[in-house]
Amino acid sequence: MEVEGAVLELLGEVLGDGSSRRVGPGTDLSEVGFDSLAYAELAAGVEERLGVSLPDDPVRDLATASDLVELVRRYAGPGPGRSTEARADLVAPLTQLPPGVGRLQRPVRLVARPVFRRWFGLAVEHPELMPAEGPVILCMNHESWLDIPLAVIASPRPVTFMAKQELFRSRVGGPLLRRLGGFRVDREAFDLGAVRASLAILSAGGVLGIYPEGTRSPGQLLPFLNGAAWLALRTGAPLVPMAMRGTERATPPGAKVPKRVPVAVVFDPPIEVERVEDPVRRRTEAVLVTARLRAAFERLLG
Repeated sequence: MEVEGAVLELLGEVLGDGSSRRVGPGTDLSEVGFDSLAYAELAAGVEERLGVSLPDDPVRDLATASDLVELVRRYAGPGPGRSTEARADLVAPLTQLPPGVGRLQRPVRLVARPVFRRWFGLAVEHPELMPAEGPVILCMNHESWLDIPLAVIASPRPVTFMAKQELFRSRVGGPLLRRLGGFRVDREAFDLGAVRASLAILSAGGVLGIYPEGTRSPGQLLPFLNGAAWLALRTGAPLVPMAMRGTERATPPGAKVPKRVPVAVVFDPPIEVERVEDPVRRRTEAVLVTARLRAAFERLLG
């Protein structure tokens, strides 16, 4: 199939274009709601229909449908960008993750758990609500840097979590974050690599950790992004809310040592979803599932 026609057709399908809105080369992507999830849907279609794998590296400067067409052409043509074998359903092997991800989780749990209990009086409520096996998307609120080691300590299963790439820039903090189980996502670009890594974790039956707010928000609950719900609808993995209380009080601005205040973690029953195959319905239902997820946190945080 000719590249431009195939890409424009896929774009219309992903956006739910139908006959009400014509998608052409000059279509402004921002005006038609083309976001990172839509990019992932389009990438899956490009792989299936054209046998072309789009790059894992974050992609910027996609302003119009023509930019998408040129991106696909670049990787469909001969040369180093040519895809020799399309990936099935966007899922990459777990070797997609950098070496050493999660290597320190077990020793950190053993060492840090008693420290957190003694210093913060850490209480973990209802961890038995997390499914003992199978893929799980662990969703957490984010109010402090303490939330990262706390997630590792409180989760009854090893967790590999998505973290914004800015946190990996530190020479010390970046490697430590990776060894705690973090992998990077570029929030300012179309980051297909992070999507593939997330799907790989779930495909292998692991626990994927996500902060749906997308950034730290001391003392308040920000609007949730739809990525966690979209991944659940694509894979059928349940969403498990895990609310963390008190970490923002433990690390007030300017504090060099965390304050000795009560910290608690509360698990909620899994939000079960059915796998949805249709990309338009999947993105629509992701909004509804995200609302259910945020409502659970509003209740847990009081």
